[in-house]
Amino acid sequence: MIAPLFVLVCCAPPVQDGRLTPLPAERASALPDKLEGEMKNLDPKLEGWDTEAFNSAAGAQISALGKLLHDPAHVDTAALAPLLASDFSCGPLRPEELTQVFASGVLRVLRGTPGSRSLVGAEGFARALRELGGAYEAGADVHLKSKIVSVDDHGAGRLACNALIMMWGDSGPGVTQQTSDWTIEWDWSESGKPPRMLSVCCTRYEESITSGAILSDCSEAVLGANAAWKQHLLRGTDDWCRRIDLAAGMNQYAHNGLAIGDVDGDGLEDLYLCQGGGLPNKLFLHQPDGTARDQSAEWGVDWLDETMAALILDLDNDGTNELVLSTASGVLVMRRASGKPDFELARELPFPGGYSLAAADVDGDTRLDLYVCRYATANLPNGLPTPYHDANNGPSNALFRNKGELEFEDVTAKLGLDHNNRRFSFAAEWADYDDDGDLDLYVANDFGRNNLYRNENGRFRDVAGEAGVEDISAGMGVSFGDYDGDAKLDIYVSNMFSSAGQRIAYQRAFQPALDAAVRGQFQRHARGNSLFRNRGDGSFEDVTLESHVGMGRWAWGSQFVELDGDGRPDLFIPNGFITNEDNEDL
Repeated sequence: MIAPLFVLVCCAPPVQDGRLTPLPAERASALPDKLEGEMKNLDPKLEGWDTEAFNSAAGAQISALGKLLHDPAHVDTAALAPLLASDFSCGPLRPEELTQVFASGVLRVLRGTPGSRSLVGAEGFARALRELGGAYEAGADVHLKSKIVSVDDHGAGRLACNALIMMWGDSGPGVTQQTSDWTIEWDWSESGKPPRMLSVCCTRYEESITSGAILSDCSEAVLGANAAWKQHLLRGTDDWCRRIDLAAGMNQYAHNGLAIGDVDGDGLEDLYLCQGGGLPNKLFLHQPDGTARDQSAEWGVDWLDETMAALILDLDNDGTNELVLSTASGVLVMRRASGKPDFELARELPFPGGYSLAAADVDGDTRLDLYVCRYATANLPNGLPTPYHDANNGPSNALFRNKGELEFEDVTAKLGLDHNNRRFSFAAEWADYDDDGDLDLYVANDFGRNNLYRNENGRFRDVAGEAGVEDISAGMGVSFGDYDGDAKLDIYVSNMFSSAGQRIAYQRAFQPALDAAVRGQFQRHARGNSLFRNRGDGSFEDVTLESHVGMGRWAWGSQFVELDGDGRPDLFIPNGFITNEDNEDL
């Protein structure tokens, strides 16, 4: 994601004879004043955004509450008092009756509606919190994280917010997680003092209970014997950005993927890991004992180029897999060297900066073709997305037709895929969504509309608008799957969930000159992920809200995958963003 609202100011002293030299006194003395001025620009109150200043203050109060809930069975009533107004009241935070809505394997999900019982003052709140903590074993270490997603200013120091609350802790052999929506009213009438809660109302409650792990982290058991485990993989992106020059292609966003496939023909799936520029890519060969051995250098695939995506697949139908890499300089097609346990470069497609790859036999000739999504890199200086919410000034994507013998032809324009083709694309997926026997293409784009290219007798037409799946947002991933069991492929799109965007875009002070339709597009941009149900007539219905699948955090991808053995597809959503020292974010 490009973040045009963030500014990084670097003030580095000069280097002389290989040593850092101090700044002249007059420049050094000016720096604090300059930085102080820059920091003042970060104060929302100076720009008239009192609601954002309130968000920070109220968020700190909710975080303070979370620290009191590590042992919810013994909530300190006296410690609650500074968080509450004198006339505080609340309702129950955990329903007395919970209905099981899902059970499969080691996971159960319960839902319910809290009652209307009124609890008053710090003692009443402590009681509600102890009831909330009744979901955990005695002595469990409970954690709370939150996000404020809307703020309403009622005037005279009275404000209200809607907050997402997530709590989790041990419950025997597994973990219990509580997810709630709280409406909190606040008194912020005392100048210079933090806001105090007037009331808390739980409007939605869900409880998930595991009796064991659904997924277990086996990374160290599989990869830990390799030197790269400690030397490379345990270091975070921040560490590498301090050590490796930006010119090598290392960047803090770490848009680097991976591929899984059998490269050595032993029937076991191997792992290829892309890394940022300046670090060698890694090929880990799957061993019979379940571990993986680093053979990157031996197989000649330890490229130092910034590599965003990879595929392991058989492109020439000879029964052995090729390795395809999308790098800052181009798309590299590598094949097994004859009789040798390594790869050689067979073809380089002059198409730099691809962020993801999607392969399919588009024209039915039994050969896999390659679609390359591009976003923006130093080699593709397209500038910032314009306009922010509906940009169409990014680098183009391309479809390369496989002609055989690892020869490829760019057929993007020939097949109609050049339409709406400058959209800051992150990911694409092929599927026959309309059941007409040929493959269609969905492209997830950041900063605006997505594409659904329908295959019409070998040519493609972007029908996303008429099909209802443009999904104006921050598209970063897409997956097709039949979530409702009606034998029709549905679409799940991963986007950015931004609590700040949801708060700000609904305020009257936000872009007051915009018409309602454009304001709605900005508001949609921050909503989160989207689930579209296939109606079977070529169109889709947005069922995100009723399915409760919108909040996937800052979601970089999504995948329908069957995890619990019940025959129904589940959703796996990798997510997160650059947090540095902050670990309070939900």
